[in-house]
Amino acid sequence: MKKEYFTIPNLMGYFRILLIPVFCVLYYHSENAGCFYGAVIVLCLSFLSDFFDGKIARHFHQVTEWGKMLDPIADKLTQAALAIMCTVHFPATIWLFLLFAAKEIYMGLMGLLVIRKKNQVFGAKRFGKIGTAGLDFGILALILFPGMPLLVSNLLILVLMILMVVTWILYLRFHIELLTNKTFGKIKKRYKAVGVAGVFLYLILGAALPYLNQPKVSEEYKKEFANKVFASENSAGDRVMLIEDNGEALAERIRMFEHAKQSIVLSTFDFHSDISGKKMLAALWAAAERGVKVKILADGCNSWLRMTGNAYFYALASHENVTIKTYNPVNPLLPFRAMSRMHDKYVIVDDSLYLLGGRNVYDSFLGVQEGPKNYDRDVLVYHEGEKEGSIYQVKAYFEAIWNDSLCKAWNDNHLLWLIPGVKRAAQELEKQYISMKKQEPGWFQNISYQEKTVVANRITLLSNPTCLYSKEPQVFYGLCELMKQAKKEVIWHTPYIINNDYMYGEIAKIAKEVPEFTVMTNSVKNNGNPFGSVDYALHKDEVLKMGAKVLEYHGGVSYHGKSAVIDDRLAIVGSFNMDMKSAYQDTELMLVIDSRPLCEILKKSFTSYQEEADAADGTVDSKEELFDDTTGALKKVSNYVISKLNPYLRYLF
Repeated sequence: MKKEYFTIPNLMGYFRILLIPVFCVLYYHSENAGCFYGAVIVLCLSFLSDFFDGKIARHFHQVTEWGKMLDPIADKLTQAALAIMCTVHFPATIWLFLLFAAKEIYMGLMGLLVIRKKNQVFGAKRFGKIGTAGLDFGILALILFPGMPLLVSNLLILVLMILMVVTWILYLRFHIELLTNKTFGKIKKRYKAVGVAGVFLYLILGAALPYLNQPKVSEEYKKEFANKVFASENSAGDRVMLIEDNGEALAERIRMFEHAKQSIVLSTFDFHSDISGKKMLAALWAAAERGVKVKILADGCNSWLRMTGNAYFYALASHENVTIKTYNPVNPLLPFRAMSRMHDKYVIVDDSLYLLGGRNVYDSFLGVQEGPKNYDRDVLVYHEGEKEGSIYQVKAYFEAIWNDSLCKAWNDNHLLWLIPGVKRAAQELEKQYISMKKQEPGWFQNISYQEKTVVANRITLLSNPTCLYSKEPQVFYGLCELMKQAKKEVIWHTPYIINNDYMYGEIAKIAKEVPEFTVMTNSVKNNGNPFGSVDYALHKDEVLKMGAKVLEYHGGVSYHGKSAVIDDRLAIVGSFNMDMKSAYQDTELMLVIDSRPLCEILKKSFTSYQEEADAADGTVDSKEELFDDTTGALKKVSNYVISKLNPYLRYLF
């Protein structure tokens, strides 16, 4: 029996296991050249012993049952160690390791089951050996080239994960056939359904579970916020104006692009190539043709839906003066990243002009064309004078997220011209620009921003963290802290109210401490977001318990404005909704503007909307509104499905 444990192939297996801690120590200190090359030598010895032990076993008839188990054990321990150590230089390797660990737990449990049922040990299958070899060579590449570009390393890690999944599926098929004594052909229908269900479950749970955790605001940020100054008696040179009308919102963006001399930055959650979108694209193309450097940053999910395969965006991306990036691009194999989205909406032109608000770039928010609409709001900021204006806060934020590893270049390839239709799309944009200049000459005339704007003493940018996964609710915290300091009045307009206990509690504190606190949101019928509509109907009692005066807007067009006024002194405009998604998942921006004239203008706008709103006093059963006679059949089905999912997934929407 002892001879079985101490054959030459088995001794080589023991040797490979002993090499693991040696490699780990050397590679961990790989910044030293000697340690790095030592780690490589140890790794080569391990691979060579793995290559020859099987050949020696078969040639000298030393194949043993123990050897059949020892060889894969040594393989897996080595692979696990390599994957873990790769995280020193390539953090994404952790996902490869987790998948590897899950697969090997399955293999271990299934191996024990096979021994119990069949009283037999099966060695690695040919496809398993191929998978192992592929994994070894992939990890070896990561080990040998620690300076590999991030994009290349992530692509390699993705390929290795796909290879591992395929190998896992093949082993699953093998075990099913072995344990059932049936060919896979007889049972594949059943397990195909199980496989499809498994993939679906992986995608749903993967997207949902990482965001269950909703972190508290750190003491560090609380101290940082406490040191911020939001009001001043002297102006720093910023002047501001509100943009309420959708038609004017499009006109102002085109006007900004037209008068850009050096640079344009456009950051948006969603960008379509519809009527208004094409006008925006045409103006950006024309600016690039003049030599203006254009940078566009779009959310990775919506860019995948709207921009991929679109000749107009390909045409713009191909221009030498245009760079397009996307935040957190979609990866179906990594659903756990899916709910982290970039919700910012702003435009920056040169060093003197920017616009920030809640509007996306498509017809529902811009222009006067027919079709579904959303009412929204932007604030334009014009800087004059020698003092440093708030534009540098927004530019600093943009540069930080633009240079973050989460933002990837989108089709940065001049060969896009080879795609049929791209050159034609560029020509259409040129014609669109000429047509706009003829039809809308006012968009292209010089205007006096001095005359159109009012003075702002101080402007402060509030922002959420830009990292993946659950974020500290920094914007929500900041807004609530400012509102708690109000002496007389707070008015807060938001499209949706989807709160957790912490958010309900903070808003209740505002209601308790401020004499007049009004919150306006869309009514159930008026809400353009089905998730927001259903959640408000189901949780209306909790909303009313906050203690604020709640108004329901029913103007017939979904209200998308995210704004507030505090004591006729601070006006707040931006992208933040009063919901958990904005608080914990998305990047968000809100401008806090110390300007009494702007507060007066914003309050007049608030009043015009509130005249078409009713008090939510609890007398109307909003749950019934989801399914009453005025609700269409499809809408009823949608509301029913969302209402059933709401208790489990409301934190995602």
